[in-house]
Amino acid sequence: SCLFRSSSSSSSSSSSDPSSYTSPFADFFSNLEAGRTSLGTTAELERRAFEMQEKKLACGVPESALRFRTRSYERSVLPPYVEAGEHRVVVKLAIKDIPFGSERERKVFLEMVGPRYRPKTDEVQLSSEKFASRIENKRYLVDMIERLVESSRGLAREFDEEEKLQA
Repeated sequence: SCLFRSSSSSSSSSSSDPSSYTSPFADFFSNLEAGRTSLGTTAELERRAFEMQEKKLACGVPESALRFRTRSYERSVLPPYVEAGEHRVVVKLAIKDIPFGSERERKVFLEMVGPRYRPKTDEVQLSSEKFASRIENKRYLVDMIERLVESSRGLAREFDEEEKLQA
């Protein structure tokens, strides 16, 4: 008995011509050969991948470089129903992930963050408990990073301009 039968042969006793066999997967393989998948053509996939490049903050820091840490507790049945530090958000950002234009911008940035800079790990750690929501605290920290980077760039430009005027 033949395992593969053409659609025209109905009995196992009839011999079928192997050249007349049509695979049920013929369309699938022809699409693969043509560079088409269920997700679209290869060109479409490359275009979509290009469009989905990593998102960056306004200051140029990639979002994937931000490492957030929060703490959550199980539900409390006693007032005030939340634990201390439950809304606290901590973000860590490696200095190498910040696109500084010059060494002066880097120095100004480090001067601005002060003791929040960890020289051993070469990263900045900021935290916030300002709001009663983790989401708001996270947004606040992202905004703070953007403002710090932009401010360090502005101050570095001012210092450069002052040096040019004095020279």
